[in-house]
Amino acid sequence: MFHTALTFLKSYHVMLSVFFLAIVSANAHAVENKTKQHNDERPNILLIVADDMAYTDLSAFGGGDIATPTLDTLAQEGLAFSRFYAAAQCSATRSMLLTGLDNHQAGMGTTVGAYSQPAPNQQGKPGYEGEIRDDAITVSTLLQEAGYDTFMVGKWHLGASPKNRPINRGFNKTFAIQQNSDHFNDRLGSFGFGRRDYWRNGEVANDLPDDFYQTRSFTDEFIGHLQQRKQDSPFFGYLAYTAPHYPLQAPDDIIDKYKGKYDTGYDVLRQKRAEGLMSSGLLAQNALVSHQRADVTQWDALSADEKKTSARAMEIYAAMVDEMDSNIARVIHYLKKNDLYDNTLIIFLSDNGAEAASHLRGHAPALIPKAKNVDNSLANMGRKGSVVLYSHTWASAGEGVFREYKFSGAEGGIRVPAIMSWPAGPLKAGINHGVTSVLDFMPTALELAGVAHPSTSPSSNTSSNSEKGRFQPPIGKSLVPVLQGDADSVRTDKDYLGFEFWGGRGVVAGNWKLTGLYNQQQSKLARWELFDLTNDPGEQVDLSHSRPEKMQQMLGFWQEYVKNNGVVLAEPDVPALRLP
Repeated sequence: MFHTALTFLKSYHVMLSVFFLAIVSANAHAVENKTKQHNDERPNILLIVADDMAYTDLSAFGGGDIATPTLDTLAQEGLAFSRFYAAAQCSATRSMLLTGLDNHQAGMGTTVGAYSQPAPNQQGKPGYEGEIRDDAITVSTLLQEAGYDTFMVGKWHLGASPKNRPINRGFNKTFAIQQNSDHFNDRLGSFGFGRRDYWRNGEVANDLPDDFYQTRSFTDEFIGHLQQRKQDSPFFGYLAYTAPHYPLQAPDDIIDKYKGKYDTGYDVLRQKRAEGLMSSGLLAQNALVSHQRADVTQWDALSADEKKTSARAMEIYAAMVDEMDSNIARVIHYLKKNDLYDNTLIIFLSDNGAEAASHLRGHAPALIPKAKNVDNSLANMGRKGSVVLYSHTWASAGEGVFREYKFSGAEGGIRVPAIMSWPAGPLKAGINHGVTSVLDFMPTALELAGVAHPSTSPSSNTSSNSEKGRFQPPIGKSLVPVLQGDADSVRTDKDYLGFEFWGGRGVVAGNWKLTGLYNQQQSKLARWELFDLTNDPGEQVDLSHSRPEKMQQMLGFWQEYVKNNGVVLAEPDVPALRLP
């Protein structure tokens, strides 16, 4: 009997050991699969944003006068978007990108700072906080909580309060500046006055090198984060350049590459860019080109000195775009060298249309008189101490066929160049003509990362998902069906996009566009206009009277947009656009 019991115990021990080993093996296999999923299958995500870059600056988008081989290659090998929409201003777009919300929902109905304040009727209203609201969660936070290594370098522009600095909005490591400044190490504001601090991981950075230049130094910092990344995790990197935002400044050797290139003027360049855009496949060959604005003086009417100064400004601008492309090449080189490139989804876009700041346009007229210690002599243009503006003249050329510029609800203010590339992914290369938006970035990134937004699917795996209803749901749409070639568009003709910033407003629904401008000279809203963008991307033929039924439908979309997003049109005027 003792022998029988012993035999049973031995058998039980063997069975228990086998069972234990099976459990360990299964767990190890599960961990291995989970690690493989997180390390190999989930893509890295790299978001690169240019600042105030015109639609046709890239050769792939109709240019050819500026060297942009890196971005052109991304466009050729990836997916270029012909109808990608942003907001009409920097911070508004950035809030939409990172939250998937309309800029008003996110808290950026206007900017609050040295250059602008809400209008009296906007003061204290939800959506006009001037920083990301507490009920708006960022894509970086969700990816961070899902195991992504997250880092951000460059322009933040979403609030300077400690709680809203990027280090507290889902990024593990950061080197950022709240808003634009001198591009060298002077730490001056864009017009030569005011101090601009850089934050390294949320704290003021006082260690800028003597040879600091934003585009190059931002790239150095970003590559440093790539080198120090968590090796067992995918990464989300956000590289937000300040180029080519004013003040136009660049290293001398890059500016010299473009000496004499623009001596024929902005009228000639505008024609070339429009022709290049229409031959690129992004627009119809018979697209209507917008008329030149009345406040743009014809090139031939300028004096010889005015031509030299103006051409020099464009040379500097071109150098800034060129240098940005070269530094993006450095990042891509690192990714390729370290076997990261193939499984990295790269998204590149400009945050809005071309900046038309001049003594006549934007908020520059009120700020130019305050500029201090400025040396804008021809010899010093583009160097330290200069405050050179791109102006509405060259901005008009940069937008090619499109009407208006930054701050406007017209196509020139909100339609931006955008590219997506993912060599190892199911991305179908080519040109996409569907209506797409910066709002779509968050849903796309979350779907590819296998992460649910807390507003739709509470889960115990992330702290942010603990309270359903705490955060607003994103209103963008995942572009995964478009990337895979399963759909030409993720929107029907009734899935409209609405826009509003500083009185520039609009609605896009399919090929139809409702546009309302803000008349800065008269400090009031202009009347609504209706356009069929099929062959009129320049918004030249107003159909508001000849198509009353479509006009009413689009106005209905606008009213719904205002209600859903808490839009409050500034009264009696837009403070930031007041003329002195």
